[in-house]
Amino acid sequence: MDIGTSVSFVLEGQTYTGTIAKSYTNSYLINFNSTDPEIIDKYHNKVIISQKKFQAVK
Repeated sequence: MDIGTSVSFVLEGQTYTGTIAKSYTNSYLINFNSTDPEIIDKYHNKVIISQKKFQAVK
């Protein structure tokens, strides 16, 4: 997948949509937005997800 691609993923039981910011060997850095203060404090709206754990949004 390319940088800037929109993807959806599940994080702590909630589904989020974000964009790929950086590509690694088997995972991606994804920027996303959340309204949950605990998620924001823990992840700072960035998370590394395995390529097997998310899907592209069309």
